[in-house]
Amino acid sequence: NIIFASYGIPCFAAYILTVISTLSIRKHLTPSFVTIFVLTAFVNCLTYINTWLALRLHQEPLFNFYYHFINWTVVIPIVHQFLIGFFFFAQNINSCLLTIDRFVSIVALNWIDV
Repeated sequence: NIIFASYGIPCFAAYILTVISTLSIRKHLTPSFVTIFVLTAFVNCLTYINTWLALRLHQEPLFNFYYHFINWTVVIPIVHQFLIGFFFFAQNINSCLLTIDRFVSIVALNWIDV
């Protein structure tokens, strides 16, 4: 977990700065790109946090109170496990949308009416 945190937390902070930078120059970018990029960033951040909660932190004694609570509620562990697959699926959909958006942007620049 220390290795995961040592590179994960600084990269998470850098990702937030990247989103802020992208939003600050959004006038120079297409609105569809900015929307898909922000949505992708939001999903990636939620995936990171949920993966920490569902897969990593249950091994840490400091978080035993949280896992004792969620095991008592019954629903939250099921939600955590469902969200893992859902967020990974959402990441794939976002990557597909971003690829299509960039492809359409490139083709639109080179489009010649026949």
